Amino acid sequence: MIKTSKYLSFFVKDLLVACGFLTVLAAVVLALSSTETISGSLLVQLFLGASAFTCFRYALVNTHEVAKTAQTISFYIFYILADLFVILWLWLFADGPLMDKGVLVPFVIVILVVKAMVYTMMHIDGKREAKQLNQKLDEYKKDGDK
Repeated sequence: MIKTSKYLSFFVKDLLVACGFLTVLAAVVLALSSTETISGSLLVQLFLGASAFTCFRYALVNTHEVAKTAQTISFYIFYILADLFVILWLWLFADGPLMDKGVLVPFVIVILVVKAMVYTMMHIDGKREAKQLNQKLDEYKKDGDK
């Protein structure tokens, strides 16, 4: 089993990787499309997006060995945090109040896009892990036949 401190250090590492990736992506897009620099507002939005993505990833994809109860607790905590990051992003950067009908549609779209990305990542990770497991089983069979 993995300790909580180690689990949180993996989370922070993944959050920093996601933030770095989004920042580099934003810098490339801005460099190609305009002469604008990255503003503080954009950096906050990138951090909120990376935080939401990382929380959804940790809620839905369990890549670390944790106890069943710890897994359930982390699922709920990270899932709620991810939704809070998305709502915070909408509240800070969307035009108009949060209950405006024009903001509810983007909110639903953002939630669906993030969830689709996470499920796609889960599918890709599942295929990769299945391939690795099949390779290990083939190696085990070959060693057993000798």
